[in-house]
Amino acid sequence: MKRVWILTATFLLVACSHRQAELIQSEPQPVTLEFFTVKEETRPILNQLILDFEARYPHINIEQVITPNGMSVLKTRIARGDVPDLFITYPFEYDYITRARKGYLLDLTTEMFLDRIQPTIQQRYLVDGHMYGAAFTQNAVGVLYNKEDFKELNLTVPDTWDKWLNVMDTLKQAGKQPFVMSNKEADQTSVFTLNFVANAFPPSYWNEPKQLENDPAWRDLTHKVEKILSYIEPESFNMGYLEANQAFANREGTMYVMGTWALPLIEKLNPALDYGIFPVPVSNQPEQNRVLGGVDIGIGISSETDYPQEAKLFLAFLTEERNAQGLSLYEGSISTSMNVQKIKDTLAPLEEKVQDGETVNWPNHYWAGGTAAESEYRQYTLQFFYDRDEQAYLKNLERMFEKYNNVLLTEQVND
Repeated sequence: MKRVWILTATFLLVACSHRQAELIQSEPQPVTLEFFTVKEETRPILNQLILDFEARYPHINIEQVITPNGMSVLKTRIARGDVPDLFITYPFEYDYITRARKGYLLDLTTEMFLDRIQPTIQQRYLVDGHMYGAAFTQNAVGVLYNKEDFKELNLTVPDTWDKWLNVMDTLKQAGKQPFVMSNKEADQTSVFTLNFVANAFPPSYWNEPKQLENDPAWRDLTHKVEKILSYIEPESFNMGYLEANQAFANREGTMYVMGTWALPLIEKLNPALDYGIFPVPVSNQPEQNRVLGGVDIGIGISSETDYPQEAKLFLAFLTEERNAQGLSLYEGSISTSMNVQKIKDTLAPLEEKVQDGETVNWPNHYWAGGTAAESEYRQYTLQFFYDRDEQAYLKNLERMFEKYNNVLLTEQVND
């Protein structure tokens, strides 16, 4: 009996040891994912969401990396094989389509969490029948305005180009600065000018834009840009994005053309500021003044990541109602989640346009050349802001579009 007891005890000890080893082996190994983004303004909310995610999945650590001139940095990193696990990516863009077709992005088409996203927005990521990114928020550009200045001068919100000019004239005559602009940084020029460009040309136009100098639509929009520039102060050319936000928050200018992504920064600078926002009235037909915007936070996963399942868990987490709602309310952008209803009250005039389909996507997302073309556009536009030489400006843009379209044709032939 003693021998049987010893054998039984030995068997149990061995069995327990094996079970303990299995339990140890089944515990998830620590994982670190790099999340590369260009959005400094969403750092706090994404840091909080990352903390909440890590609390649910203690073995996963996410490092948010934000870099100035981020899209160019990302392009360089991808070219040299140093690809982040997760990174910001925008649909329609030349860079996105190229990366999808060359296998740099993980295919997300069959992921269940995409079913929580508005199909009309999510489907923008389709490339050859597959989706390689997920849309979380939609941005929009409008005219921020100081309600106190409008009330003081009995001004009504303008919905046409001519009414907008009348508002600026009234403000100027009253000794107020009608406009705040951040003209020190070329990057900010497109936030203003692309409202006119996007409303002037359909997406198909960018397949082969030609004869810009002789195109009445281009001349009309450059004249309108020049007219707005006549209301600004020379100091705007010493004012960057952060300084412009500060100036508007401090009531140093009544209006400011800016995207929804700036709202958290402005509200933090002056929580008591009474402001509103209205669609940019680029024409005298209100129904044709469509809201410029596109996917604001869209994320893709590197096809080379060592942890695809963990990366997908993070994207799925961001689509959950509570997290999607928190992201939208903090940033001021419109959530893509079908379960999110509440938005900032300030955004109601833009949200109405978005819901009615009266929107236009960022035209630079359709351009050949991607980030490089967008950068050149901004440089040429800032030069135009300085010298107001319309002919030189349109000639430079025409050469730019021709150059990148030729590069695209060459790549297509080689492929």
